[in-house]
Amino acid sequence: MSEQTESFLSRAPPALVPALRAHPGLEDALAGLVREAREAWPRVDMDVEAFLAHVAERLPSTGEVGEVLARLRAGDLFLAFACARGDARAVEAFEAHVLSQVRTWLPREAPSLVDELRQVLSQRLLVPVDGGAPKLASYSGRGPLEQWVKAVALRLHIDQQRAAPREQPVGELPAGLAERLGADPELAFIRERHQEDFRVAFRAALGRLDARERNLLRLHHVHGLSMDSVGATYQAPRSTVARWIARARERLLTLTREELMARLGLTPDELDSMLRLVGSQLDVSLRQLMTD
Repeated sequence: MSEQTESFLSRAPPALVPALRAHPGLEDALAGLVREAREAWPRVDMDVEAFLAHVAERLPSTGEVGEVLARLRAGDLFLAFACARGDARAVEAFEAHVLSQVRTWLPREAPSLVDELRQVLSQRLLVPVDGGAPKLASYSGRGPLEQWVKAVALRLHIDQQRAAPREQPVGELPAGLAERLGADPELAFIRERHQEDFRVAFRAALGRLDARERNLLRLHHVHGLSMDSVGATYQAPRSTVARWIARARERLLTLTREELMARLGLTPDELDSMLRLVGSQLDVSLRQLMTD
């Protein structure tokens, strides 16, 4: 093997090295990654050995080698690598092609808030942390860079909302929820009697979830990220993320029931009706109430 390939292997996860070394197309695959990266960003200078070391350090420790290498997004990974090294042309391209999308990710927010978020996001991703590497250097290339940055931006937006929560009048409900209630006399009656109790119970239940459960529900139900996008954020398979979200939903409903039982003297039928409402309108309720 070439000296460049041996250097690559020296930086790869030890558990993966035997499979990499045995892979007959390793050198061609590495050459393909370099070629793809150069074609994606021809104006950005490349230190090939440093780039391949960066790639090696971010490989998973397990997996079928051919598939692992084939799925890497070399262009995105090279752009992140060059930005993390402070390359001015790479940073310019990153701002033009990725950070410029922040407004499309948060179409309902005020332009001033989006501009502020973009500035904070740029600093968060590009500025070294405590003398180490910038956060952008942690991007692994296993999913689209834009989706990875979008997930970071939405998490940052959530943190900003938590720091400055926006209160909503208790007496107002989303139009879709109001229509649903109006079409069901039983639920309309419960709304009239227990609307504030439901809001208090739901918020209390949210507060009892752990941080990951709340973030999963926010990213998927509030901000509309797909299971694949959430999986890219947590570096977890789609099936695992789907289980996490389902469990978080189930736990939220269970905790809401506990909070309602503690607050109200409802009959079992009334409580079940209210919980059917919570379950059927969970997406709406999360978007409307999940501001802490």
